[in-house]
Amino acid sequence: MRDELEIDINLIHSVQKISPKNVAPKLLSTFFASILIYLTTFSSFYFINEKAFYFSNDYFISLGLFLLSIIFGASLSKKSSLIRQDKLELILKTLYLSSFITLFFLTIFFLILKINQIDRTYIFSSIFIGLVIESFYFILSNKNRKRQTSFVKQIKLSVEQLKLSIKFILLDGLILTLFCYVKIVHNIASANYEDKEFLLLGLVYVSWVISAFTTHKFVPSTVAKGKLNAFEIQVKFYLQIISLVVLSMIFLQLDLTNAFNFIGALAGYSLVSSLLFMYLFADKIKNKTDEPTVVFLKAYEMNDPVTPSNGKNRNGKYVFNNDGAIESVVKNKLEFEYLKEYKEVFSVLDTILELKSFDIRKSIIINSDDTKDIHPPQPDSYQLFVNLKVLNDQIKMNEYLLDVRETLVDGGVFVGALLPHHYRYRRYLKNHSFWIANTIYFFDFIWKRVFPKLPITREIYFAFSKEKDRAISLAEGLGRLVYCGFKVLDLVAVDDVVYFAAVKGGTYTPVKKFFYSPIFKMKRIGKDGKPIYVYKFRTMYPYSEFIQDFIYNHNKLEAGGKFKDDFRVPAWGRLFRKLWIDELPMLINWVKRELKFVGVRPISNQYLSLYSKEHQERRKKFKPGLVPPFYADMPKTIEEIELSEKKYLDAYEKNPIKTDTKYFIKAVNNILVKKKRSA
Repeated sequence: MRDELEIDINLIHSVQKISPKNVAPKLLSTFFASILIYLTTFSSFYFINEKAFYFSNDYFISLGLFLLSIIFGASLSKKSSLIRQDKLELILKTLYLSSFITLFFLTIFFLILKINQIDRTYIFSSIFIGLVIESFYFILSNKNRKRQTSFVKQIKLSVEQLKLSIKFILLDGLILTLFCYVKIVHNIASANYEDKEFLLLGLVYVSWVISAFTTHKFVPSTVAKGKLNAFEIQVKFYLQIISLVVLSMIFLQLDLTNAFNFIGALAGYSLVSSLLFMYLFADKIKNKTDEPTVVFLKAYEMNDPVTPSNGKNRNGKYVFNNDGAIESVVKNKLEFEYLKEYKEVFSVLDTILELKSFDIRKSIIINSDDTKDIHPPQPDSYQLFVNLKVLNDQIKMNEYLLDVRETLVDGGVFVGALLPHHYRYRRYLKNHSFWIANTIYFFDFIWKRVFPKLPITREIYFAFSKEKDRAISLAEGLGRLVYCGFKVLDLVAVDDVVYFAAVKGGTYTPVKKFFYSPIFKMKRIGKDGKPIYVYKFRTMYPYSEFIQDFIYNHNKLEAGGKFKDDFRVPAWGRLFRKLWIDELPMLINWVKRELKFVGVRPISNQYLSLYSKEHQERRKKFKPGLVPPFYADMPKTIEEIELSEKKYLDAYEKNPIKTDTKYFIKAVNNILVKKKRSA
């Protein structure tokens, strides 16, 4: 009871700390402190520039524009909502953005009003020095600075990573200094440099420090989610510096020759710095792959068992025939004869399958890619079909899987092997140095993954490769299994090979032609329940659509209604989704009048089944849209998504135009201003 009381008291104190009554004075004090800092710097530099203590008309004109730009910068960057309890990273990022916006509006004002008689150097100095002073003000007054650990501790760097990051900082700073000296400082004697060039040079270094801190440039191996994300961090860093310097040059009306010197210095620095980053960190950053999903051994219960006699026993193992309680020799045969050299593989099978339920006379274990070894005397002959040869080496893979399916009785199990493409990469790393391995893998990727997927090059590939050692993803391998009429029971990785168990029981519906091109069509539910084919940029591996049920049963949904840990989406696919590139081809459906601009999302039958029956029927009465209400409400669970759609449809029935306009504006605000993402 006492503990509960203490918790309640602590909760009350915490609420009091963040209550509007307490926050409002802090926001006001922060705002006035910021205005005071910039007023002081502005007046000081004005007096220094004029070398006299008087106020001219130019002073009041420039001061008015300066304060107006400061307010715009504070408002759009949300600096006015900062409090001293915020994290320093957020504070510095906000201050940096506010200064950039302030400078942008000042530039616009000076261009529109054609103000050229006012010296811009002291105004720029006011922003530059004000940013530095304001940063120190927040750092020194930050009430959480004692609780917040140092930057190194905060990101939990190891000793090795710390040494590497310090090396990166020193070398990167040296590279920046060398380029600034050669391209800028070295030319001071031969060019007409003024105070504004030195100010701009100082801004480069301040921007370098703040940008590095806010983007985590020097610790990519710790904060990056993968190589693509690490590259994104570096690009953001360089763009921040270059954008601010270019805008500053425009505002200061820098001489063209001197401007080229600055641009050349930053361009050269960015190139060499990025090469240094690749050299130091390229082999330290781990890509997010489907590997964590491979080793799970948590087979889910099938929603629709193949036959009443097939299912799971108490141990979670798949049982072929519940009546077969008599000990079979199949387990001994597998362990001590067929899989004698594959102890770990046998252990996996014994975990997934109740081996004693299979008849050894109706089981086959091979290690072959010869089509002659697959065909049985007659169809429906085997209860268990094991082939230890990887799918990558099977000629005409889909035909091979269909042949295996034909050999199995209903409820029969196919155990096979697959070498996913990321394990291919890991094998190269084991046998070669990092750079040699990546060079080899690059050509391997082009030949064995790109060539087979393009209409023109695939004929060349199949003519020379004979379909051996194909590079396929885990998602594609499992997708082909499901497409060919199997249900995946389980899978596990052993020595860089994924072994899977799949039961014959799914339906096989042939697709006339698969498209591997960047733009593809997905079958979705349109108005009145009619099927439509929605165009999208490919962000998933081929055949991924066939394992949607498998992904849902194993991983469920995450916040926002997306599938959790969806290994069907590669790194470039996640980037496409993050930038909303993948949905651009849906404009084709809009032109074809299959979609309207705002409306419920076009979804698959499987996803539609997650909704309530009532809502399923109701949403079929409406035409789907390009911009769904999801982007306006940003719901997190499937229940919240359904509620969001219900609210939209209720409002749409009353006033279609007003509702679509309102939801479109909210969606744009979430996407562009609040930077919300659907994936």
